[in-house]
Amino acid sequence: MKKKVLIVDDEEDILTSVAMLINNMGYEAKTANNGKKALEMLKKQKFDLVLLDILMPGISGREVLENIREYPKLKNQKAAFLTVVKLSEYGRDIMKKKLKPVDYFQKPINVSDFRRRIKKILG
Repeated sequence: MKKKVLIVDDEEDILTSVAMLINNMGYEAKTANNGKKALEMLKKQKFDLVLLDILMPGISGREVLENIREYPKLKNQKAAFLTVVKLSEYGRDIMKKKLKPVDYFQKPINVSDFRRRIKKILG
């Protein structure tokens, strides 16, 4: 069975390109264009990884991950940030301790690096 990755971003071109990349790696990509939709999807089906943009209207990616960590059935969900937001080392440390993302991908992504790290995360 293919591992499932949920990609959450408010930019359609990012959703499309990252989903294509994930699918071409042999995984199954699903997309959500906002945080509310992502949380609804997470409560209905299991994902092996969630890739979250931080800056989104409504519920931000950080808030989505806070919700995931507070929801008992989802608290161990693997999640990573995929964002243009450049966090300081201090900011990343706080985010890691509080929200426990498995990785942090800076947009625009380096495709070969992205593939390598996704394979490492999904095993």
